[in-house]
Amino acid sequence: MLAFTRAGLGSLRFTRDLDITGDVSAIKLHGVSHRYCPLHAVPTWARPLLAGARAHHRLTPHPPGDGMFAPLMLAEARHLRAHARRLSPRLGLTLPASILVP
Repeated sequence: MLAFTRAGLGSLRFTRDLDITGDVSAIKLHGVSHRYCPLHAVPTWARPLLAGARAHHRLTPHPPGDGMFAPLMLAEARHLRAHARRLSPRLGLTLPASILVP
């Protein structure tokens, strides 16, 4: 999600299953107080990954309003930051400076 939305981790924390289109082609993120909630197209390469995350979320007991990525955010954020510099050139990504901070 961070690779193509360029969103901060805070925005992803509040992303719900309900914010993803049925065909997994678009996702809505939430800004502070919902003043700015951008809609992002999900690239073709990311759709199977997002569909898998959605399926996993649906298989575990969560109310519909729970964030999909909230439980993973803390552990995965540290891992992502540690490997972002190494992965970005191989994947052809331009990463926001906030991800590259150690």
